Amino acid sequence: MRNMEVLRLQLVDSISVQQAKLKSLQEESEQIDKNLQLVVNPDTSSAVDFRNPLTAAQLLLEIETGDARFRIERLREYLAKNY
Repeated sequence: MRNMEVLRLQLVDSISVQQAKLKSLQEESEQIDKNLQLVVNPDTSSAVDFRNPLTAAQLLLEIETGDARFRIERLREYLAKNY
């Protein structure tokens, strides 16, 4: 019984960590979106050089955000089904 409670607490902690990570990723994504708005129509090579890494970072953040959401959902489902 004690081990079950320890596992439940670990799951709750894991959900909290994933939620904090998701919030951080969302904040980073918002900042990248703001920066991308500055170079919507790049007219210099410097603007293009600035936009390309931002676009790549935005894509990676979308993947990480989706992963964090998936983990949170699965952890919550496991918790709901087993506790």
